[in-house]
Amino acid sequence: MNYKSTLYASFDRMKLSGYVWEPKETPKAIINLVHGFGEYSERYDHWANRFTEKGFIVHAIDNRGHGKSDGKRGHIREFDEFLNDVDVLVKESKKINPDLPQFIYGHSMGGNIVANYILKREVDFRGAVLSSPWFKLTFSPSALMLFFARIMNKVYPKFTQNSNLDVKGISHDQEIVDEYIKDPLVHGRISARMFYEIVSAGRKVIEYTDKINLPVLIQHGTGDNITSYKASKEFYEKAKKQGKDIIYKEWEGLYHELHNEIENDDIFDFIVNWLDSKL
Repeated sequence: MNYKSTLYASFDRMKLSGYVWEPKETPKAIINLVHGFGEYSERYDHWANRFTEKGFIVHAIDNRGHGKSDGKRGHIREFDEFLNDVDVLVKESKKINPDLPQFIYGHSMGGNIVANYILKREVDFRGAVLSSPWFKLTFSPSALMLFFARIMNKVYPKFTQNSNLDVKGISHDQEIVDEYIKDPLVHGRISARMFYEIVSAGRKVIEYTDKINLPVLIQHGTGDNITSYKASKEFYEKAKKQGKDIIYKEWEGLYHELHNEIENDDIFDFIVNWLDSKL
């Protein structure tokens, strides 16, 4: 496996940290990876390595305001900034190897970004993988918190506060949880604007499933207490009724980060088999 990191300039000249994992043998496809809220792409190093062993190039960026990329931690002006950054990711993937088929893979907030991307943009992917997508949260913020966030979104949208993420809910593997807590590049900040943009984008995705025009694999653990597996199932059921090429895989009792769960061998094999079926 060959690994390298680089820097890209986004549409507004913001610097985005990029990463490429390449197999030693001739690659068969590229996976564009979009990570979740508060984290960064190098947390997927072990996952990317496994894909390279199966012949895939994995190409990722740190979302703006995350990891080693520029931007205020946990803040965006509008959701399309994320989509514009994915444009950069896909464009650079074409430079890596313009002849290889491409997939796109998003986890949690990244799943929301990817779903909106394939609905709103001209895409040329063989398929999209949505892992524990943040379409809806499993909990509802208090009325007082929502009122405060609504006010701040209007008068001071850059105002950030702690997301109060239940870190224990990311994985059954305590070592993963401990590493997450200690990781200096992980943050739990979210602005009023970013919260409303993500919530709105998640709601619209379920509303516009008719615009899906490529195969989709969506997977979620029923033990996820961060993002709602019921919302993922709602997305799937609506798209399936519309005749879309979509598969929903439910993992009984598993937590939010499926790639970091103890049973991730089965999860990995399921994804790779699906990817190979689209090549």
